[in-house]
Amino acid sequence: MKILFLAHRIPYPPDKGEKIRAFHELKFLGARHTVDLYCFADSEAEAGQQTALRDYCRRIYVETRSPMKKVAGAARSFLRREPLSCGFFFSSKFQAEVLRTLAAENYDVIFVYCSSMAQYVPWPRTTPVVMDFVDIDSAKWSQYAKRSRPPLSWVYAREARTLAAYEERWARVSSSTMVTTRQEAALLRGEGIPPVEVVSNGVEIPAAQDVKVPEAIRALQPFALFVGTMDYLPNIDAVEYFAEEILPRIRERHPELSFLIVGRNPSNRVRKLERTPGVVVTGTVPDVEVYLASCAAVVAPFRIAQGIQNKLLEALAASKPIVSTSGPAAAIGAKHGETLLVADTAKDFAAAVMALLEDPALCCRFSNGADFVRKNFSWHENLNHLEQLLLQAAGSCLATTR
Repeated sequence: MKILFLAHRIPYPPDKGEKIRAFHELKFLGARHTVDLYCFADSEAEAGQQTALRDYCRRIYVETRSPMKKVAGAARSFLRREPLSCGFFFSSKFQAEVLRTLAAENYDVIFVYCSSMAQYVPWPRTTPVVMDFVDIDSAKWSQYAKRSRPPLSWVYAREARTLAAYEERWARVSSSTMVTTRQEAALLRGEGIPPVEVVSNGVEIPAAQDVKVPEAIRALQPFALFVGTMDYLPNIDAVEYFAEEILPRIRERHPELSFLIVGRNPSNRVRKLERTPGVVVTGTVPDVEVYLASCAAVVAPFRIAQGIQNKLLEALAASKPIVSTSGPAAAIGAKHGETLLVADTAKDFAAAVMALLEDPALCCRFSNGADFVRKNFSWHENLNHLEQLLLQAAGSCLATTR
């Protein structure tokens, strides 16, 4: 097949959720088909990462978008009563490049990664479109609205409404649509919407090896660990919840426990948490695996969550005990007491972490996380499903034109 791959962010380096999935999809498809990648970057340095993708693509077009252009695009969409997300990722130059390649090439299928890139598919469409929503973003914006105050809550609620209508429209006209979980698929139902496919994420199982823990990290033990991009609202809310409502309960009985927040771009709200006894904010670190290997538990106290949290899969692959709220656990099919511990109140969450600190046998119960992800989250198996959806879309178009 000849595939036009449209992505809202350059899928390299694969160091956060949206890039990890896109990178593995691109790598898998590029090894089997002819792929042209058109995507955005946030900086020239990020755009320069395209060289790492040359082995998977015939052609790569990367456009760098400044923050000012993104805001201007969102404002334009606000005035047009369109989803702000679309305006955030709109570029007339990018649109012209896509139209140029569509006129010059006879693609078998257009693969759209994330709903905001659907705006670049010309209408009426003449090439089959396969849409990877990944998550249903309108539901995420609805959660933002519920956890925010005016005027932000009004903006978030507007985005939830307009984006939901946009998602439904593209679900109706695409040849095939997919999301990461059954829960996400259930959100995208309506008259005229074909069944939504579930193509889950995967995780690479790290090779068994002895990890040398630096003395500076060893001095922080025991610690609970949260890993993520720390200017992302669901992550910010999660660590605030743990630091302010859960950690103090634990430290009443275990004053030795620290809470490590590991990840790039900690926001001011996250930095302020360092004033809380026991909280350590690291920012970017060279090796997350060292922190995973030496933590007492991984915590996922999400109150805002949509789709699969890759950090849970990575912790399971490392055979670490996990305490999570119910949403992220349900998204990966993990059962309380079998794969991890689930708790939805501050009191129950603190009790679960303390149980892990006090009961080595309980920790050992969760040492088979790698088996769980190997069985349920194989990139190869999941991406085979993706390829079949693309082949079916391309094949159905060829059949109708004969």
